[in-house]
Amino acid sequence: MSKRNRPTTAAQAAHRQRRHEYRSAYNSPEGKTARAAAAKATGAAKPAAAPKAATPKPTAPKAAAPTSKPSA
Repeated sequence: MSKRNRPTTAAQAAHRQRRHEYRSAYNSPEGKTARAAAAKATGAAKPAAAPKAATPKPTAPKAAAPTSKPSA
């Protein structure tokens, strides 16, 4: 990591680490297949005329979800 992008505080470093873990889980093959399966299951239950804005955003598995942010 270059000096320019290096976190300067412990809070920044912790945030970067949690974000990295979340993004890694989200982009993993397992996460992608889980989101695809969930979309397929919810898509079959909803009517075809449902607007796109009403569909939920895909999320990473609960085990890899980041913890709440510490209050500074």
